[in-house]
Amino acid sequence: MRFAKAATALTLAFLFATPSWAAFEELEVGVPIQAMGGTGVVGTGLVSALYNPAALAWQRTPSVVAGSRLPFTNTDFATHGLDGALPVSGMTCAASLRYFGSDLYSEQVLALTAATLLTDEMAFGLQPTIARVAIEDGVSSYGSATAVSWNMGFQVRVYPRWMLAATVRNPFQARLGESGDYLQRRLDGGLRYEPATGLASRLVVSQDYRGTRIMVGQSLPLGPVVLRAGAMSDPASLTGGFTVNLGDMEVDYGVQTHPELDPSHQAGVRYAF
Repeated sequence: MRFAKAATALTLAFLFATPSWAAFEELEVGVPIQAMGGTGVVGTGLVSALYNPAALAWQRTPSVVAGSRLPFTNTDFATHGLDGALPVSGMTCAASLRYFGSDLYSEQVLALTAATLLTDEMAFGLQPTIARVAIEDGVSSYGSATAVSWNMGFQVRVYPRWMLAATVRNPFQARLGESGDYLQRRLDGGLRYEPATGLASRLVVSQDYRGTRIMVGQSLPLGPVVLRAGAMSDPASLTGGFTVNLGDMEVDYGVQTHPELDPSHQAGVRYAF
């Protein structure tokens, strides 16, 4: 019965979101998630909050995450992120900042997340997001535009070792500036199997304006080190990386290939208080 309810909720989420054009890509930095093929919809904790707001509900201690991503090994495309989470009155709240660009063109995102456990096995999260883009010619400003969108998601532990999850991003089709370009509207649904702590297999189906993508990820704990690997379609790419546990602090590294361009690298640190 529990599985039937979760499957029904996931089906309704797929019907609720259809692909549409996006003004710019979301600036996702979560290094362990990138190293596992972008399968963050079934991840947990602060590092997965921008992939699925409900993931934050399992984060029960204050924590901060900082990371950077270097798409296609090009410093001009560097993306930086900072996240902080704090449990408050039976829920967990977080703020996430993302920055991409230079003096001529830049994109910034501020996401505020609130998530809670509806039951011992089901989590729900809501996330208002403010996205801003600014364009200049080096002397004067062409202008800037800001838009507010909403993301929502849920996760449910179907059985002790299984998790089912879904996220709807920008379901109300927020638009950016006078051009009226849509922010990215996307739906992710996924399944995770974790037979032992840290040993997790993930399968995610994602749908946005580009069509449908398949993503898979695997993690393997080896003492204080966790190895990660994954793959995704459209474009076909492989991912990999590792996490080193240093007590309250964790250091992450990840890499993603591209069929035509140089690989993308990302690195970050996490600290739990």
